[in-house]
Amino acid sequence: MAFGFTAPDSTSVNNDTAMFAYLLGQVESFTTAKEQRVGYKNLIKDGPIGKPGGAVPTGPVAPVVPTVVAPGIFPRISALVQRIKTNPAYTEAIGRDLGIIGAEQILDTNAMKPAVKLVPIAGQVEIQWVKGQADAVRIETDKGAGAWSFLAIDSVPHYTDTTPITAPAVWKYRVIYIMADEMVGQWSDVVSINVG
Repeated sequence: MAFGFTAPDSTSVNNDTAMFAYLLGQVESFTTAKEQRVGYKNLIKDGPIGKPGGAVPTGPVAPVVPTVVAPGIFPRISALVQRIKTNPAYTEAIGRDLGIIGAEQILDTNAMKPAVKLVPIAGQVEIQWVKGQADAVRIETDKGAGAWSFLAIDSVPHYTDTTPITAPAVWKYRVIYIMADEMVGQWSDVVSINVG
């Protein structure tokens, strides 16, 4: 085969691809299932009285598990790409055909804007965010005072607000990315949640 690849090389790439796609799908299915259960639990717990509860959420149906692979999908693919690029027969045209030449990445820090989701968990509020290329986020909150106050710097998604809930209220949150200890980009859209 070209570049000295064998049938086992091809099988390995196909199995790795199938397994990673399967695992991504499982994470999405179970995340959605968890959110449905939390919402149903909250509805049954808090009402309102007289609102129909509907059917209890059912579990996600898992597709057939593909061939199980050893840990290290991305290191294996990286090693394969390196083999291709160091082969004397390699050209940029081949790299483009194989999709192994990445587009030049220019990070526009001014356009960075976190997407934020609030999830009630065990009487606390979890602020869910995606790290992307940032180092961390700064989280601010307005718990009814009409002014933003610092809550936390978080470098590992997600962050749980452990502030005690003393009365029913609407809590608001906003988040901005941090890179090299500086705030960058734009504040997230303001998100709010009823607590208590």
